[in-house]
This record gives sequence, structure tokens and C-alpha cells, in this order.
Amino acid sequence: MIRNRLKGLVRKIAVKALNMEFDTQTRPENNFAKDVEFDESKIPKVVDGSGDTPGPNHKTDIGRTWVSAQLSGGVAPFFIDIRPPSETVSGILPNAIIQTGDSIKNSLHILPKDKTERITIYDQTGDLGSDEIAQWLREQGWTMARKLRGGFAEWLEHDELLAQNQTISGAKYQIGDPIQVNTDHGYIHKVLTRQDIIEYEVWVKDKGIVGTFPENDLVQMQTH
Repeated sequence: MIRNRLKGLVRKIAVKALNMEFDTQTRPENNFAKDVEFDESKIPKVVDGSGDTPGPNHKTDIGRTWVSAQLSGGVAPFFIDIRPPSETVSGILPNAIIQTGDSIKNSLHILPKDKTERITIYDQTGDLGSDEIAQWLREQGWTMARKLRGGFAEWLEHDELLAQNQTISGAKYQIGDPIQVNTDHGYIHKVLTRQDIIEYEVWVKDKGIVGTFPENDLVQMQTH
């Protein structure tokens, strides 16, 4: 009681001497209980890598915000886009390599020689094959292969950085163009150039990559 009165007296003297009129309100005493009981079952458990945005220590996935931060820092993973060519025309992650479906299995030579380098595989939603491809790559020794959780759809929804497919000068068709070859309807998967020759790799749904063809073997389909 005496201590509180002394505090009040000192406050009044300070206010008058230092013109501290803006701070004259008396503050309540701290009456928080020191021994508060709480129910530990109400506190969510923290499990490594199980959050909405899995970080670099997660064993199978990588999150959008972490990948975006790596892009901003100039140390982005090696991106593999496994979506059908018709979906890549809306954009790809910066410097992504388009390897539709499981075609990366036949193109391991394009992967980083250092098998400890991070590889991020993505599809449209995160549940259309990227998990299986990432697992397969880990089994081949690329231990840091991860699927992008949420896929391209979540990346696009949050307005993250995008790039466009490279346009090949002089090519009649570009990646993603709808094409008929023989009796198959598909899409241009890659535009291949060597010297003065341009050829086109064609992807067909349910068949995968059906081969490489010159322009004369292809007919462009009409889209509506």
C-alpha cells in the first residue's frame, strides 16, 4: 500500500516537472495468474515438414513460398514441368524444362550432374504424377528431387513469377500447338533445330511422345 502511494507521488512530481501530460493515466497492476492451467491436447503438434508450406527438410514435397523465396534469392531449384504441352502455353516456372509425363526417364542426361542439387517437379495440381516422378528420380540417386505441392495451379493463383515457352524463329509450329500426325491428334512437345532443319516432337494423350516429324508430316488442328 505504502509502495503504491510512493509510486503515485513520484508520478505526479514527474508529470509536473517534465510536462508529461500525455502519460498521466494510471496503469493497472499486473494481475495475471502465474500458474495458469491449460489443456495440452488443444495445442497442435509440430511435425517436421507437415505444414502447409513444406520446407527444404521435407522428404518428398516442397512448398510454393519456399520455392518462390529461392527464386528471389537467385538459387532456384532445377524445374521439370511434366504437364501436357497444351497446358504449358499458359506459362511455366522460370527456366523450367518441359518433360511431359514420364519422358524425363528417357532424358536423364539433361539433369544436374551433381545429384545433390535440388530438383522440383510440378504438374497442374500437385497430384497428377509429379509425386511419382520425384520418387523415381530419388531412387536414381537425385536425392533432393521433390514435387511442388499445389502444382502450377497454386503457383498461378498466388501470382508467382512466370515465364513463357521459348518461341523458335522460323518454326511453323510452336510448343503446345494442336497437331494431327497420321491418325493421331496431339500437341507439339518440342521444337528441334539443327542447322537449317526444323523438326517437331509430338505428344499424344494416352500414348506419350509418338516421335519426331518434319513439318510436311503434320497438320495443324483448329481450336475453338
